[in-house]
Amino acid sequence: MKISKEITIFIVFLTLVVLLGLFTNPLSDIRTPANNELKVGGMNIRFEDGASESEVKAVLENYNMTTNYSIDCNTGSVGNKYYIMVDKDNRDIRHELRKGMEEENKDWIISSSATGIRKGDSYVIAVSEQAANDEKFLSILNKYDTQVKKFVWYYIRFEKPDGSRYWIPEEDAVKMKNELENNESIFTVSIDYINDQ
Repeated sequence: MKISKEITIFIVFLTLVVLLGLFTNPLSDIRTPANNELKVGGMNIRFEDGASESEVKAVLENYNMTTNYSIDCNTGSVGNKYYIMVDKDNRDIRHELRKGMEEENKDWIISSSATGIRKGDSYVIAVSEQAANDEKFLSILNKYDTQVKKFVWYYIRFEKPDGSRYWIPEEDAVKMKNELENNESIFTVSIDYINDQ
């Protein structure tokens, strides 16, 4: 059976169109247009009590950040200010604090962090300012040789070499956040998105 020359050319042409379609459509779906990209202008980093600016700079230098940035310490409206560190196996202090909160009808532990942030063999539990000044709360801590400490918040602002505001893509920021939170002196990192609207 003979196939005409025109049909052969049409089949070859159709095959090329299908192949071209297979290789170009997925590429256009993978890359989101820059206008829809979530932009991150900075990060709030919660460090352990006593972290100095030089220590923060050393942590960031070890991370090898390629973006210019500036650092502000405890500026603006920072979140939770106080915390306690409790050994992960010490259930007695957590039980006694919970019982004391019920008896005193006070919110010593900040509910969003009631379970705490796991750091090594300890939990970091955010406590209210009221708790940091409450005699009953402090007497429970003294019984277990535990102290109220103060978070040190640093805001990392991404910027251009001239000092004007800059941003990085969300994907890069999430990767940076995950790597920074592996550092022992960092408790949490929260991303600060830029709203272009």
